[in-house]
Amino acid sequence: MLKLKERLNGLSNLLTKNQFEAELKNALKRHNFDIAGKTSGSVYEIRCGTAVFSVDINDSKQRYENCRSESELSDIILQIENKCVIESKMVSFTNGQTLLRFLIMRSEEIEKGYISEDFIGGLKKVIVYTSDDNSLNFLDESYLKKWGVPREVLFSVADRNMCRLLERAEINESSLGENVKAVEFILPSKELCVSLIMCNEFKKTVYKNLGSKFLVVAPSRENLLILENVTNNILEGLGTVILNEYRKAKHPLTTDVLLFTPQDIEIIGRFSLQS
Repeated sequence: MLKLKERLNGLSNLLTKNQFEAELKNALKRHNFDIAGKTSGSVYEIRCGTAVFSVDINDSKQRYENCRSESELSDIILQIENKCVIESKMVSFTNGQTLLRFLIMRSEEIEKGYISEDFIGGLKKVIVYTSDDNSLNFLDESYLKKWGVPREVLFSVADRNMCRLLERAEINESSLGENVKAVEFILPSKELCVSLIMCNEFKKTVYKNLGSKFLVVAPSRENLLILENVTNNILEGLGTVILNEYRKAKHPLTTDVLLFTPQDIEIIGRFSLQS
């Protein structure tokens, strides 16, 4: 009896999977999309005109299989439509350049094919693209050949776009303990917010609030601390908070303390991870 029950469960799962794929294909067809293939169980290759791109629908697929809701299929279609808009622009540098940004990452996170350059202290500036400044996609080195554009041009354009993003960011000034002035930038994407420290207009923007010399600590890709140039004893008091954030972060960055001056960026200290 147990084996029969297992077989029935397996058949039910197969029917659900087949029903999902059949309904997905029908929904895609109604929106002039085609499934070109699958690279894994949840990653589909979607054809939109001449563009072919990958979409991971694992989360939506699981929700659909649990409730078989039309809204889940609608969410998938919306996801694919947004991806289609992006990929149609990425066909050429002329259209795709407005989507370029860069993301701050550790050297050990850089994968083959990423377009990156050094920033400071083992941190890298990595080219990504996005249509909503929230969902980020890594730009593959194949685009250098496809677009016929050198790396330095991509970084220059991405920097220009990041500076424009900085202009739109909400800026909050506050005080930490002992009346230490601090500045916070707010964007929909926390990762892009932290990455603003690498763009050319970052220093000039912070100067207005904190003066020409200020400190930056970025323990993770989601958290950034910008504060006025303070004495070491005040900074040491923040060490525990910074180390805790680094240890628990999904994307840890660095425990270095960066000093920004009109001339340069330098590492003036480091919180030790040894407890």
